[in-house]
Amino acid sequence: MGTYPNIDFSVGLVLDEKRESVEKILSLPEKIALKKGVQIVVCIDEFQQVMDFEEPVTFQKKLRSVWQHQSAVSYRLLGSKKHLMSLLFEKRNLPFYKFGDVLYLPKIGTANWVNYIVDRFESSGKEIDESYAQLICDMVDNHSSYVQQLFWLIWMRSENRVDNENFCLGLDDLLNQNSMLFQRDMEYLTGYQLNFLRAVCDGLNSEFTKKDVIAKYNFRTSANVTRIKKALADKEIIDVISKKITLVDPVFSLWFKREIQHKQILPFSLTKDEK
Repeated sequence: MGTYPNIDFSVGLVLDEKRESVEKILSLPEKIALKKGVQIVVCIDEFQQVMDFEEPVTFQKKLRSVWQHQSAVSYRLLGSKKHLMSLLFEKRNLPFYKFGDVLYLPKIGTANWVNYIVDRFESSGKEIDESYAQLICDMVDNHSSYVQQLFWLIWMRSENRVDNENFCLGLDDLLNQNSMLFQRDMEYLTGYQLNFLRAVCDGLNSEFTKKDVIAKYNFRTSANVTRIKKALADKEIIDVISKKITLVDPVFSLWFKREIQHKQILPFSLTKDEK
């Protein structure tokens, strides 16, 4: 009660919350599986986020110490950040090194996407030629979420049938919607890193340490190229596969070409009437 009990008082409720140990919580799936006589698969999405936890290695050790003794439960650990997922399961000094089979899922094939896009347009009473459906896939390198986002934006822009104009408008919408994110990422890049991205967007995917390439893009030295490449890979901006370098985000590549390099990003241009 306060100084003036008629108007000044508060009510509180204290619960004696029962807190289970981490080991007991992690053992729950196995306990349920054994009790019910079933096999359980636990799927954890965006698993690479354990790297952001407080004392991440200690937490990973705790997970492995419990999981490795379970026989009725299997774990499927999924992640969208290839670089971090590879680090988690392939770095020798981390707890999940060789913990299980590592599978890199391939992208959905263009033919499957084309059929899906054409069917979705037809089901809504609109039409899209297979050539445009394939171009949607090509523009975003079959990136699943971008394919769906782009064809939805083009669908929104088209009345009955997709043409060059509403295709271009849909693509502009996609780039503009992601523009703020890309601009923010650019703020943390050095001049050398930007030059490296220019080289990649110019079609270069190897031989960055050649003298003429170093001179053209002002990389200074071959040792500096190695540092630039590592920094961009750590930032999840580039991907290095079999010594070939590509941009992780295909829409960032399109945006970079349009905004930074002022290049045409479409294989066609609008006619005067379409503009």
